[in-house]
Amino acid sequence: MTPIFLYGSLCHAPLREVVTGAPGGGEVRPARLMGHAVVWAEGESFPMILERAGAEALGVLLANPGEQALARLDYYEGGFGYRLVPVEVIAEEGPVRARMYVPPEVGLTPGAPWDLAEWAERWGPLSCLTAEEVMADMDQRPPAEVARRFGPMRARAQARLNARKAAPTTLRRRARPEDVHLRRRSLAYSQFFSVEEYDFSHRKFSGEHGPELNRTAFISADAVTVLPYDPIRDRVLLIEQFRAGPFARGDAQPWMLEAIAGRIDGGETPEESARREAQEEAGLELGQLHLVAQYYPTPGAKSEFLYGYIATADLPDEVAGIAGLEGEGEDIRSHVISFDRAMALLDSGEINVGPLILLVLHLSRLRETLRSGS
Repeated sequence: MTPIFLYGSLCHAPLREVVTGAPGGGEVRPARLMGHAVVWAEGESFPMILERAGAEALGVLLANPGEQALARLDYYEGGFGYRLVPVEVIAEEGPVRARMYVPPEVGLTPGAPWDLAEWAERWGPLSCLTAEEVMADMDQRPPAEVARRFGPMRARAQARLNARKAAPTTLRRRARPEDVHLRRRSLAYSQFFSVEEYDFSHRKFSGEHGPELNRTAFISADAVTVLPYDPIRDRVLLIEQFRAGPFARGDAQPWMLEAIAGRIDGGETPEESARREAQEEAGLELGQLHLVAQYYPTPGAKSEFLYGYIATADLPDEVAGIAGLEGEGEDIRSHVISFDRAMALLDSGEINVGPLILLVLHLSRLRETLRSGS
């Protein structure tokens, strides 16, 4: 079988192992392609390869990929329109005829020289977790769907990375890896959200392992909620939009009053997401962010984890209006109202969305501090 010359992120052994399914990512050796350079795609988290006189593109040569590994590589790369072309590379033993995946013409702008170590530190763990979900779909979905679903996949992978951070256990049980025995995990559905089914047992409070349980979990990205507050005018900004959840429940009033909210994209911090969502949903520049809570709203069957903020902002009358990303089907109306009106809406039940309830109640505690400027 013709060797495959890999450059860029697939030189990272952990990612290559996930994609190829081969231990350690398969047997590789250093190689270089003359007259080419590997550079960052400007503003992206991946590289591009281009012809450049006098340069050399460093990579690795997968000498004997095997049919299964090649099929997996084709699936992973094919989702983004990459195709194999013949090349001649220089390896330790001299020139070698090989093949290389090249991207379609998509108008990418070349950036700085590619740095694998820099990429691995910033994007490696996220890319490996995303690739796990990509490859789990190999026998169920055509590769053309990979690119369309890649954003939600990366967002879910970012949530799993966030979940690895330490959390306090002063009252509850401190979990250990051996406390849960996972026998089977399967992906039942995957689009913007995914649904996973588990067969597992866990340690009981008596110390013994309980019986095997079958549970289904609704998997989504982590998300932020933000309540903008103007301490000078004593105002808040709420948004209103149609929500499928209440509609599916049969609620006669499926337009909800909410805080600004949105998912945390792959590679994004909660704070970055909060500021981006404020721009997208309300055209609003946020001031200081005050973290209210980090929490699971419905942990019984949903993985969703929220970061709730109160943010200072300038809220004159003209801030209210209609916004949202047309490409995402968003039709969002913003309301600028007094703090007292917000509390009245809470008391009447017109505000009936949990994250906004929590933020308004917390603002009632924080309000005087923000107004005094201390």
